[in-house]
Amino acid sequence: MPIFMRPALSWLSLLAVLGVQSSPGQTLPTTDELWLKITASSGRPRLSLVIAEFSARDSLSDESLNRLRTVQQVFEADLRFSLYFAFQEPDSGARFRFETTPRKVDFKGWASTGAEVLICGDVIQKQSGPLLQLRLYDLNTARRIATKPYRFREQWRWLAHEMADDVIKLLTGEDGVSQTRIGFSRALGKGHKELSLVDYDGTGITQVTSTGGVNLFPDWSPDGNRLAYCSYGKRSLNIYSLDISTRKRKTISERPGLNTTPAYSPDGKTIATSLSFNSQSDLYLMNPDGRNLRRLTTSSAIDISPSWSPSGRQLAFVSDRTGTPQVYIINADGTDLRRLTFEGSYNTSPAWSPQGDLVAFVQRQPGGSNQVCVTNIIGDTYLRLTSRGNNEDPCWSSDGLHIAFASSRAGCYEIYTMDWNGANQTRVTRTGGAFSPTWSPSLR
Repeated sequence: MPIFMRPALSWLSLLAVLGVQSSPGQTLPTTDELWLKITASSGRPRLSLVIAEFSARDSLSDESLNRLRTVQQVFEADLRFSLYFAFQEPDSGARFRFETTPRKVDFKGWASTGAEVLICGDVIQKQSGPLLQLRLYDLNTARRIATKPYRFREQWRWLAHEMADDVIKLLTGEDGVSQTRIGFSRALGKGHKELSLVDYDGTGITQVTSTGGVNLFPDWSPDGNRLAYCSYGKRSLNIYSLDISTRKRKTISERPGLNTTPAYSPDGKTIATSLSFNSQSDLYLMNPDGRNLRRLTTSSAIDISPSWSPSGRQLAFVSDRTGTPQVYIINADGTDLRRLTFEGSYNTSPAWSPQGDLVAFVQRQPGGSNQVCVTNIIGDTYLRLTSRGNNEDPCWSSDGLHIAFASSRAGCYEIYTMDWNGANQTRVTRTGGAFSPTWSPSLR
C-alpha cells in the first residue's frame, strides 16, 4: 500500500503555493479565490478512498438501519474533515455498487474507481448483540488491510468518531480529532456566562458549570480530564480547575487583583497565567494546584494570555510594553525575550500550533475589525485567515490542521472552525453567544 505522508505545514510551502515572494512584514491578500487556490493547488498528497454503503448481513429493524446510515454519514464527515483523504464517488452522487461480500469482493470493479483503499462496513448479529465490522482493503494489491468489530451501541455518534480515528491512525499513523470536544464560554443572560462543551462537529452541547456568574478563558488539561478557567469571585477574577467527569471545582489562584488566562503546559505539570497582585500584570508559572509560584516577566506593562510551545520550553504572550499590544516569545525560564509581531498596532490572543511552526493571533485591522492571522515563529511574515465580522480567540486542534475561533459574522459571537490555511470556515455553535474556544485533546 502506498505510504501516506502528513500534510506539510511549513510556511515556505504555503508561500510557494501562493506564488508569493515574501518580504519581512509583507501582508498577503485574503480572498475566497485565494483560499480556493490554496486548497486545490497545494499538492499535498492525499490517500484516495472509496467507501461502500454499509450493510447488514442479518435483518435489522428500520430504526437500526437508519442508525447505520447515520453512523456512516458521520464517519465519512469525520474522514473528510481530517484533510488526509480524497474520495472517489460517482458523478451522480450515488454510491458505487460493486460486490463487497467478504469472500467475493470485486477488487477489479472497486479499483476502477481510481481509489487506493476500499472501506466496507457490515452489521453482524452476535449473541452479545450486533457488531459493526469495518473492513479495509488495499486496491493496489487486492488484499485486506484490516478488520475491526465495534459494538453497535446507542452512542452511535461517538461510535462513528471512534471508527474514523481508528482509520486515520491506521492509514496515516497520525491521531485524528474526531473524538474531541471544544470547550467555550456561553452567554446565558446579562452578566451570566457558563462553560459548555460541544463535539468538534457542533453536536452534543453540554453545560459543565452552573455558578450563575461569569466564567471565562477555559483551557484543557493535556489529559482531557480538566478545564482551567477564570470566574469572578467576591473580590477578584480567580482561576479554578474543573474536573470534567465529577463537575467538582478547585481553586487554583484567588490572589488580590486579576488572576486570568490560565494555560496548561504540554506535560500538564505547570500552569502559566497572568497575575496582578503585585500592582502590575505579569506572567507567572505555578503547579496545577496553585502552589510553587514563579514569576516569569517583570515589567510595568500588561503581560497576559500565555500560550505554550509544544516543547514546553517557550511561551508566546501579549504585552503592551512598546505602547500597544503585541505578541512576544519568552523562554520558560524567563530568558531570551523577543517580539514576534511587528505588523499592525494591536495584536493579541496568541495560540502556538502543535507542530510548533506557526502562531495564530488576532490583529485589529485599520477599519477596526479583529481578524485571525498566523505567523511563522520568526515573525518575518504573516497571513490573515478571516475577513467577515470580528474574529477572535483562535485555538488549534491537537493535530495542528484546524483552528477554532469565535466570530460575530452571523450577528452574535459563535464558535467556528477552519482549516489551518483559512479554508472551510464552518459554524459550530448556535447558542446566541459563544466565546473563548479551547480544543480538547483526543478523548478516546
